[in-house]
Amino acid sequence: MYDVVVVGGGAVGAFAALRAAELSAKTALVDPRGVFGGASSRSAGCFTVQLDTPVDVKLVAQSIELVTKYTRRAWKRTGFLQIGRESDIADTLESLRTVGIGYKMLSAEEILERWQLFRIGQGLVGLYTEPDLSTEPRILGEELRSALSRASVTLLENAEVVDIRAIDGEVKELRLSTGETLRGSSYVFAAGAWTGRLLERLGLRIEQFLITCYAYKFDVGAELQIPSFSNEALHTYWRPWGRYLVGGRYDGTFSKEPDLSNALPPSSSVRGAYRMIKHTLSIETEPILVEHLRGPCSFYPDGLPVFGLLPPHSNLVIVDGLGGYGLMRGPAMGARAAELLLLGKTDEELLRFSCERFADITKYMRGRGA
Repeated sequence: MYDVVVVGGGAVGAFAALRAAELSAKTALVDPRGVFGGASSRSAGCFTVQLDTPVDVKLVAQSIELVTKYTRRAWKRTGFLQIGRESDIADTLESLRTVGIGYKMLSAEEILERWQLFRIGQGLVGLYTEPDLSTEPRILGEELRSALSRASVTLLENAEVVDIRAIDGEVKELRLSTGETLRGSSYVFAAGAWTGRLLERLGLRIEQFLITCYAYKFDVGAELQIPSFSNEALHTYWRPWGRYLVGGRYDGTFSKEPDLSNALPPSSSVRGAYRMIKHTLSIETEPILVEHLRGPCSFYPDGLPVFGLLPPHSNLVIVDGLGGYGLMRGPAMGARAAELLLLGKTDEELLRFSCERFADITKYMRGRGA
């Protein structure tokens, strides 16, 4: 019998399990693909506080603290430069001010004085924040797996949840594909694009959209002494890692099932990513594509994440719908999920992400007498 059972080994699940163990809870984590075996390992790897709402700024700031606390090799503190028109940057700037995060506004001339490789279009400025990270997700996964083992979290990495038993408003046990039965006092469902399948096993359905997101790793011939950056005028983002640039455009395609294949991305997407590098940076060598990353991102109809207890189940928290920002927001939301279950700690700022906003599904659950 465990105090906390976490389903999902990505950014959310790994940090939910770590926080639960830190709170002295006997914890198990189950994922058929293992720690960081799904979408988290295929993300671009940027961590930046430069998001458009104060709650997201706070979440990423906490995530950065957690990543740097539990890992050492997986990240480099590059800072982040957002290039755009003042109107592009306005929402982010206001959010940073609200939260109290330090920043620097840079003119085109000041950007080029610091980092001569950039190409800055007319009328563009830069917003720079220092705490932001470039991370290698696969290394991050390796380090988190070690951290989970050191924290005595039981890892069930080749097991899938095939059935869920709930009685009188509480989840009682999970039946796994291995034939094992997993029992816990409380549960966190953090399976990303696979969360919908878990809910169906509870007899529930919330409309979920899946998008296959694309990112790319280009060899640019030499290590670039630049921050991670986005160019909002060109809808592109990149992070440096050694002689590589990793990132892409803000694009993706709708899919019916979670896509973890190695199929080639649309050629137009690859060409577009290549052009964005050439438009934004003055580099001598031709960028060479060495790897493409494709992974599923989950969304809900109102565009907001889902976080909180899943009514009427008093011992089940779900975290989902983080979109293309799951790696950045996930560590903080996972830690907060563990705190909600074990400490009863309610985050007022996350209440608008509550499952209860889905009125139709709540009525349906009550009608089932769950």
